[in-house]
Amino acid sequence: MKIVIRAGGSGTRLWPVSRENNPKQFQPLVGKNTLIRDTVNRVKPLLKNKEDLFVSLNKKMAGRLKREIPELPERNMILEPAGRNTGPAMCLESCFLARRFGENAIVASLPSDDYISRAADFRKMLRATEKFLKKNSDYIVTPGAKPNYPDTGYSYIKIGKKLAGGKEAKIFKVGGWIEKPEIERCKKLIKTGKYFYHAGMYVWKLKTVLDLFKKFQPKIYDVCQKLSAGGSAKNYAKLEKISVESAITSRAPKIAIAVSEKFIWSDLGKWQIISKMLSGDKNGNVIRGNVVSVDTKDCLIYSPKNKLVGTIGLDNLIIILTEDALLVSQKENAGEVKKIVEELNKKGLKKYL
Repeated sequence: MKIVIRAGGSGTRLWPVSRENNPKQFQPLVGKNTLIRDTVNRVKPLLKNKEDLFVSLNKKMAGRLKREIPELPERNMILEPAGRNTGPAMCLESCFLARRFGENAIVASLPSDDYISRAADFRKMLRATEKFLKKNSDYIVTPGAKPNYPDTGYSYIKIGKKLAGGKEAKIFKVGGWIEKPEIERCKKLIKTGKYFYHAGMYVWKLKTVLDLFKKFQPKIYDVCQKLSAGGSAKNYAKLEKISVESAITSRAPKIAIAVSEKFIWSDLGKWQIISKMLSGDKNGNVIRGNVVSVDTKDCLIYSPKNKLVGTIGLDNLIIILTEDALLVSQKENAGEVKKIVEELNKKGLKKYL
């Protein structure tokens, strides 16, 4: 199995820490390592050799990737000329790998910024998925995650007919797909035990996914084929920004979900999720940096070492201070941080992006 780590996202919901030139995957948000380093370390035991690991990212971040993952061969960087969402990005990576290994190769395409609690069990799930695809290569498989709290920012996948199963993982036909439901519906879905988070991961045979792009997104397919062969990059930036779900997987005739209940997953996409992943003090505060808090509880507070944050009488807030920006938000509203990024764009305040 070949593995592609997708590192092209900008992480706008984690502004002001995550910026265009320093996105969240290159930062140590929940531990000593950066998120992309944790992802590489997690999948390394699956690799037969270093030639089986690839990273897909915006070309302007290539230098940063070299410094962060120096052991990755430069020829294994899949450089996007511009950010066009996961549809074009995953078509490009598939074209790129098909030229190197042929269309019969099985590939796992994984985000670079996930939290996964038990790496060994995650790898067992991927191995079980690869085994399934060797006999059922007309399927696309999306590894799911057991919900551990209701979140309206996720999509939820219903398990259908069981296709395969063992100790490592169970694989089901996708029986339904609900996009970002309201909070009360999230709770009901989780209670059934039949719905899992959509984690943005895919495992597939290259021919299967490329045939889908050829059929449903011929323009994207044509541009990515030419670019992967060394052609001009100018047409890539003109492609529609479209998710891989909207582009092909929602139309795939055979799609399955692989599930394991042995690990906890999170996409670390919002400040309130970061807060859940880290241990707090006796007052429930998660504090990183130079902070003095009085009568403050259930807050997430980030500060650079050279700046002091003082709080009094606060509850349930997100406070993120960087060298040039400050974010203050109720926890429940922190998922809307990208609206601030949109406003900064509208006002031409590029230096804060």
